[in-house]
Amino acid sequence: MERRYIQFALISFAILLGSQALQAVLFPKKPPVKPAGAPPEMPADAAIAAAGDAPVARGTGDIEPRTDVGGDEPVEVDRVAAPRVRRSLGSLAEGAPARMLVTLTSRGAAVERIELAGRRFHDQDDWSGYLGHLALEATTGGCRVGVVGAGTPAAAAGIEAGDVIARVGAIETPDPAAVLRSLATTKPGQTITVELVRSGSPRAVEATLVRRPLEVVRPEHKTAVVEDPDGLPHDPLSFRLSVESLDGRQRREPLAEIPGLELADRDWELDPTSDASRVRFTTRLPGGLTVAKEYRLVTEPSGEGHGLELDVELATSGRESVVRYALDGPTGLPTEGWWYTARVARDWGSLAVRDVAMRFVGEQSTLVSGLKIADAALDHPATAVRDGKPLSFAGVDALYFAAALIPAAEGPEAPALDEVRPLAVGDIPPAARRKLVDVTCRLVSRQLRLAPDVPVVHRYGIFAGPKQPELLAEFGAEGARMDDLVYYGWFGWVARPMVAILHAIHAVIGNYGLAILLLTVIVRGAMFPISRKQALASQKMQALQPEMKAITEKYKNDPQKRTQATQELWRKHDYNPMGGCLLVFIQIPIFMGLYRSLATDVELRQAPLFSSAIRWCSNLAAPDMFWDWSQVLPQFLTAPEGWLGPFLNLFPLATIGLFLWQQKLFMPPAMDEQAQMQQQVMKYMMFFMALMFFKVPCGLCLYFIASSLWGIAERLLLPTAAPQAALAGAGGGTATRTFDVPFISNGKQKEDAATAARKKRQARKR
Repeated sequence: MERRYIQFALISFAILLGSQALQAVLFPKKPPVKPAGAPPEMPADAAIAAAGDAPVARGTGDIEPRTDVGGDEPVEVDRVAAPRVRRSLGSLAEGAPARMLVTLTSRGAAVERIELAGRRFHDQDDWSGYLGHLALEATTGGCRVGVVGAGTPAAAAGIEAGDVIARVGAIETPDPAAVLRSLATTKPGQTITVELVRSGSPRAVEATLVRRPLEVVRPEHKTAVVEDPDGLPHDPLSFRLSVESLDGRQRREPLAEIPGLELADRDWELDPTSDASRVRFTTRLPGGLTVAKEYRLVTEPSGEGHGLELDVELATSGRESVVRYALDGPTGLPTEGWWYTARVARDWGSLAVRDVAMRFVGEQSTLVSGLKIADAALDHPATAVRDGKPLSFAGVDALYFAAALIPAAEGPEAPALDEVRPLAVGDIPPAARRKLVDVTCRLVSRQLRLAPDVPVVHRYGIFAGPKQPELLAEFGAEGARMDDLVYYGWFGWVARPMVAILHAIHAVIGNYGLAILLLTVIVRGAMFPISRKQALASQKMQALQPEMKAITEKYKNDPQKRTQATQELWRKHDYNPMGGCLLVFIQIPIFMGLYRSLATDVELRQAPLFSSAIRWCSNLAAPDMFWDWSQVLPQFLTAPEGWLGPFLNLFPLATIGLFLWQQKLFMPPAMDEQAQMQQQVMKYMMFFMALMFFKVPCGLCLYFIASSLWGIAERLLLPTAAPQAALAGAGGGTATRTFDVPFISNGKQKEDAATAARKKRQARKR
């Protein structure tokens, strides 16, 4: 019997492997087709290093006529380019009030990236040493530094904007890709020597690297340069402004601007009044429309940071203008967890890694699935802003982090908004990775009538940070805060208390791995009376097996009488067949609650079992990732979206091993071939469970391992009842007959019982 099952499993696996190999041979993947005239491909690390560092001088300062689509009058396009500049707000230093470092670029007056400060939030994938985001640009003699953020190792080492880095350690750095390669082999805590040139004088500085901070907002880089105005290899930046309509001229395509009125890809001028607390950019469009964007760091209202203020200012000169503008939200939120965690939607739909989130006053938050945005399958491509229910916030929601625009609620600076549009930006990923689509929201204003020389200012708050309920509760309109973005699903009533208990235990012992073990002890201790009753019921079931076998043989041709006799036997000995399932039913919500806790609570993200210095089990909310086997096994198994994933995980294997041990110890012996076959099926089902468990968080596996060990110890170490005691009725009566099958308390006794029953059946046949 076992041999047939093993042969079936091996043949099925071989057929699956063969079909995948045949598909790869017959239908090979075609390489991506580059647009005509596109520049040659560069490695991903070079593209990342070069992002945003294209030459800043474009155009010759002339003015040429262009005609808008639809036969509008020619407009003058000012091609005088402002210089590319970058500025930063905030700091990465521990205890910085803003809790983040914001890098701004004059290209579209946009936010290039937002990095979180402190020791709690780091990049989950990149464990190399971090010097700082320097916006490097290749130049004569090395790479010119474009910006140096406060609190970075580069700032601590004395590197300044405008310096030319010629060498990092022993590696020359003629281009940004060389700098990236030199840092890729370093580790946090390592001290490196950076040789640079400042004002023509060479010098060397030493920098102590740190672990790379998490970037909540960042450019979504591509693996090859694609055609766009600068040839930059990334999706659109965050919080870009564009003209929706101006004096009757309308935008024709969602991701395209009105010709001649482009704002997102031009370099705005840096206002000379900008300082360390505020950065202001301005630009002027043909026809006299002047646009300004000003960013300011804020720590109110919570004092916990993670907030910005953005003022959008529009003014016209010479004549009255009627304008509608569009302000885009954040892009490039983290994609961590996309291959092992499934996010929970409030409806029956499926969510992507990043989804558009919005909330109106008086309503719950709404998540617009990135999958539906990518497939253009939205029932409502735009949501109107109603007068009675103003917009509280709109942005992008990810697994552990969120970023959003928060319109001012009152006063003359409160924006008058018309609608909110979910958008997919950049290229749509292929089907297997469609959930990685990059999305954003677009806030479209109502028509604004601008009088000459009378500016209109609209104010927005910007949140970018972790999804901590107490922090989110400080952002958004009154009565419609952002805290309901933390959603645990149907089992939230279990997940919230478990999260509270885990946090309380962690506050005392300082390790979430130990906190999960103690939580297991608390849960199993509270369920001890139930589990003890289940153990006695299992013993009683084992003792009743021969009697039930006799009833089956006696009434094998009369199912009704067989059922009546079996139920009478159960009533006689006060046995409830559903009693053994009670513990399972109770543990289902606990299992789901803990799973949702580990997959949703940002406090458990990157919580290590042992130490953050050890890569294995460094994140209890993710698989333990013991060994990267992606170069050994077939890609359809080890790809992130494959069955197993790119890592060998030990905890799921240990969990299934304990399940099999429990099954062997506690399952009653098979009295006939049908029961034996059922037990074999259950045994092999465990291997399918291993596939299902292979990507679950190692913190959840830790709970199951501790719970299984508790159950095994409870059965093996606690006193067991004798057969007659197991059959005792509720009123104290005893069994009326002595069974031939001995009482079963361990694996050897079960084997002896099965052998005796088999010999008895053979003797009866003879």
